[in-house]
Amino acid sequence: MNEAPTSRGDEIGTALYVYGVVPPSTSADLFAGVEGIDSHGLVQLVAAGELAAITSSVPLDEFDEAPLERNVRDPAWLEEKVRAHDRVLEAALSGGTVLPFRFGTIYRGEEHVRKVLSARSDLAKTLARLNGTVEFGVKAFLDRAAMRVRLLAEQGLQDDSPSTGRAYMQRRQVDRQVEEEVRNLAADWAHESHLCLAAAALDGRMNQLPQPELSGDDREAVLNGAYLVRTEETEVFRRALAELEDSYADDLAFQLTGPWPPYNFAEYQEQ
Repeated sequence: MNEAPTSRGDEIGTALYVYGVVPPSTSADLFAGVEGIDSHGLVQLVAAGELAAITSSVPLDEFDEAPLERNVRDPAWLEEKVRAHDRVLEAALSGGTVLPFRFGTIYRGEEHVRKVLSARSDLAKTLARLNGTVEFGVKAFLDRAAMRVRLLAEQGLQDDSPSTGRAYMQRRQVDRQVEEEVRNLAADWAHESHLCLAAAALDGRMNQLPQPELSGDDREAVLNGAYLVRTEETEVFRRALAELEDSYADDLAFQLTGPWPPYNFAEYQEQ
């Protein structure tokens, strides 16, 4: 829902950045001392009907359509602003339910925000669906090299170079078989892990696997899941993960992140 302003008609050259929506009963005190996406704009709530938008003022020379399109191509700028976006949403989550908006959602002013909120019954329905929930992320990593050595050992082989041409050809065939087994086992383990975690949550999604250079881990990621969990059932979810860690202790390493705002489950129709 990117409602970017089309002109710089505002005399002070600012617009409102919207982080997401919360119930109108949400206390503005949650954002006291929380720095928004622009250090000069206070984080404030703009209420209308069943919703309140989390907003802060931003300069148009940085967040109008053209400069924003240019700025998001600057990795340093983007990282700083995305962190600020997430920081505000995490403050909102500490007080209850929050429906996060996409990064870069801009409105012309408070009246524009109120008009949109009043017309968007789908946002209220989505917020109600997410009531009392948080999101957890779970990644699972496989040490492919260690697993390869173990599978070769089970066949009485070592991970070394063959000494003859015939042995080399035989070894290539074994290597292909081992690689296929590793691939199949990793896929099965990831699927089974996802099913177990989803069963302990309201909903679960398998997201695209991160690239090795972006995962922050030298091992191979085989699962990148997001799970919607009721706040009162977070320990149930953690226990399900602990059981998986025990079951796959020799094969997979799990990484838990969260609780987060429900980014992966905040579907609503953009207008």
